Amino acid sequence: QGAQPLLSESYGKGDRTSVKKILKLSVGTAIILALLVIFVAVCFTQPIVNIFNSEHNAKMAAYALEGVRLYFVGFLFAGFNIVGTGYLSATESAKWAFVTSIVRGVVAIIVCAYVLSWLFGMTGIWLAFPAAELVTTLLMLVAIL
Repeated sequence: QGAQPLLSESYGKGDRTSVKKILKLSVGTAIILALLVIFVAVCFTQPIVNIFNSEHNAKMAAYALEGVRLYFVGFLFAGFNIVGTGYLSATESAKWAFVTSIVRGVVAIIVCAYVLSWLFGMTGIWLAFPAAELVTTLLMLVAIL
């Protein structure tokens, strides 16, 4: 989100080269950080589950061990979506920024949670966040392009 003022300034000056460079650096940083978060989630799934399983419920832990790994994949798309929203806001695309924010924060997550839980049960609930972020990413790509 720190890139937004830089994007806005460069866009306001008409410096499209800097806008593209800042966008590429921001997306690259978001992807690297997301991969780091996913790596940590995969390598330290048990300790993460233990933080939220203070009652040491074995059944809940079994669901969460699988689910945490699925859920954290969503951060790969979420980082791009956060950068994309900042880019759209900074480049006078407020309508697209608003639409992608609403889709990401409300519409896609609700639809994905209902549909995926119906199709895949508990696994679908875990997949709702990554799926909603993926849907938003596809919309974001349309908006940016």
